Amino acid sequence: MRMHKKRIARYGTALICAFGVALSSMPVHAEDIESLENKTSNLQDQLDGINQDMVEISDKIAETEAQIEESNNEVFRLEASLQISRNNEEKQYENMKSRIKYMYENGSESMISMLFSADSMADLLNKADFVQNVTEYDRDMLENLVEVREGIETQEDDLKKQQQELADLKEQLNSEQAELQAKADATSTDLATFNAQLQAARDAKAKEEEAAKQKAAEASKNTTTSSNKNNSSSGSTNSGSNSSSNNSGNNSSNNNSGTNHGNYVIPSGGLTPSKGRIWFNGHSETYYSQKVLPGGGLAIPGRHIASDGTIRDKDNYIVVASDDYPKGTVVQTSLGAGKVYDSGSGKGNIDLYTDW
Repeated sequence: MRMHKKRIARYGTALICAFGVALSSMPVHAEDIESLENKTSNLQDQLDGINQDMVEISDKIAETEAQIEESNNEVFRLEASLQISRNNEEKQYENMKSRIKYMYENGSESMISMLFSADSMADLLNKADFVQNVTEYDRDMLENLVEVREGIETQEDDLKKQQQELADLKEQLNSEQAELQAKADATSTDLATFNAQLQAARDAKAKEEEAAKQKAAEASKNTTTSSNKNNSSSGSTNSGSNSSSNNSGNNSSNNNSGTNHGNYVIPSGGLTPSKGRIWFNGHSETYYSQKVLPGGGLAIPGRHIASDGTIRDKDNYIVVASDDYPKGTVVQTSLGAGKVYDSGSGKGNIDLYTDW
């Protein structure tokens, strides 16, 4: 009985030691994974913010272009009005010169004849007043036309200044948009790099867990064999129990971080052919297969099929479709970083292009 208890104690101690040795190196990878997850999360937040800023600047550029177009139309209208005003001014000036010339050449005799032809003092005053009114009318009309022309010219100058200000604003917005695009590209590159490192760390952790399980199973097997040699009868019973336990450990060790689907290994926890729709990072995910929708018109540079069966571009971004982000936007999916090449996925949903 005491020997049986000693064997059990030795078996338990060996098993504990095996697990202790196997797990001793895991915290390093856990810390690495947590750090990388924080970095990718922060970069994704930055990228989302940059994309939102780019949408706002695009709206401002469109609004400025509309104002410039409206200003151009107003300048055309003022130029037409200014030409009409100048023509009227010139015509009135010519008419006034003709009347002055006539009055100068025939003024004295005509004036005296008209005044002496008056029937009464009232008629004489009316005729004299008429001559004065004609002169004042010409002067007033000319002054009014000059004032109208100068007012139109002032409006035109103000409008052209406004056009220049709008053009400067558009140039500034285009410059800011270019800077944001460069920042988005750099952030996307960093995000893809950290995602690759994160996936590598997860793969390393999965391998270490697998190795730990195998060591534990091996330690269990060795302890069981030693016990069988000391007590064949008791060992036979324990062997059956240990064999069952060992088989269970081996079955458990066969699980890995991915699932085989045909020729592709898809990371667990993400979208798979059997999970036609999942929720990830605040949106739903679905997939569309190139076996059904070839997608020849998407113009994907460097198009290829990744080991997980996703269709990717030259920068290894997953090709996705989204109605929430403009084309070219980098988004995070459950299978890694993706870039929007298409639309029609529905609001709040992202379609992953696959070969499943």
